[in-house]
Amino acid sequence: MKKEILKDYLLNGKLDIDKLLDDFYGYVYIIVKNGVSIYVTDEDVEEIISDIFIAVWKNSKMLSNTLDIKAYLSGTAKNIIKNKYRNSEINFSISEYEGKIVDNSNLEKQAEENEQNIIIKNTLKTLKKEEYTIFIKFYYENRTTKEIAKQLNCSIGNVKVILHRVRKKIRKNLEDGGYGYGK
Repeated sequence: MKKEILKDYLLNGKLDIDKLLDDFYGYVYIIVKNGVSIYVTDEDVEEIISDIFIAVWKNSKMLSNTLDIKAYLSGTAKNIIKNKYRNSEINFSISEYEGKIVDNSNLEKQAEENEQNIIIKNTLKTLKKEEYTIFIKFYYENRTTKEIAKQLNCSIGNVKVILHRVRKKIRKNLEDGGYGYGK
């Protein structure tokens, strides 16, 4: 698998931000969603993502052309999230959060989602490398089956079959864990 480097995103010596956004928006979105509080609004998430891509664009002339773009985006995301929390004033009013604190159904739902996520993560750990790569590219990097097939030098049909098998494994493991989704 080819490492994606900054040089691949330069057009006439300037960063092709549109291509970078197209290729990595989903990847950055997952990092941001996993790195922020559940109480952060969608607008705040979008703002953080914009800040990340703006930072990369502003610093692109100072970066090495052989820089691993995924690693750089990940590090930039983590720094921006950390700085955003550090610079924001923590100003809580108990009355604003009473509904969230008392709402046990919300806690139960969150606990159930956490259990399901653990089952999914454990299933992913059992996959073959090719299955895992295809699943991650499709669901976490928002790649199309056509893009994945081209990147991995295989047929679109093969990608679809592998995605179907992985979903079937996940569904079975979720059902075995007590989360029936039917057929």
